[in-house]
Amino acid sequence: MDFSKYFKKKNDSKVKIFSKLEIFEKVNDEELIEISGGNFSSNLRQKRVIAGLTQKELGKLLYSSKQAVCNWEHGRREPSLELVQEMANVFKCSIDDLLKDSENIN
Repeated sequence: MDFSKYFKKKNDSKVKIFSKLEIFEKVNDEELIEISGGNFSSNLRQKRVIAGLTQKELGKLLYSSKQAVCNWEHGRREPSLELVQEMANVFKCSIDDLLKDSENIN
């Protein structure tokens, strides 16, 4: 299954907001939640923070590593469909809630 339609293109104006940040890793969780737009990476991070989980804790729940969660949140890697379903189960939401732009979610 091709998820590419759900992920932002690099030339998307909303993604440029992230590229303007000097060091992405140093932005705190509250600042990231305030950034509008939304795609899988930011939706995942927002849901994780709201659930009160660290990257390490989420990794354990998904039988993955902290580094894997970090890579998903930063858009460096994409999880398998099975992992996306597990994430939806953990956060008690639909897969669409994780993949779609936040403005399209009802």
